[in-house]
Amino acid sequence: MDQIMAPMAKQAHSKALESAQYTRKFAPLESYHPEELNEANARRQIDVFSRGQMPADPFKVLGIDPLKEYKNSMLLSQYITEMGKIKPRYKSGLSAKSQRRVAKAIRRARSFGLIPVTTRFEIQANHRSLTRGSSSM
Repeated sequence: MDQIMAPMAKQAHSKALESAQYTRKFAPLESYHPEELNEANARRQIDVFSRGQMPADPFKVLGIDPLKEYKNSMLLSQYITEMGKIKPRYKSGLSAKSQRRVAKAIRRARSFGLIPVTTRFEIQANHRSLTRGSSSM
């Protein structure tokens, strides 16, 4: 009896998983056409909404502690917006631990005056100021 019921239970379980996989969330007062409810559209919606694999955390890959990089303003400026805000985790692509440490390093660098508070840090190379001696203007 178990040999007969096991395949049927397995098939019912797989059908339940399959139907749950293609469910669509409807908003209140949203209308739809019956042809929108076919399997091809459901698969396309799943592909659109499925998140790809997050990029690897560069600090974890390279074995760098972001807290020790508070003096590296070029590195920290990659995690700051143009208005000087710390980028959120979904934009920076960091792990939660690295995001907290980068944020702390940015705040530390700001308190030491190494990076500006209200804007993003960018090096503006002035070639004349880098040369020694002759200042021909």
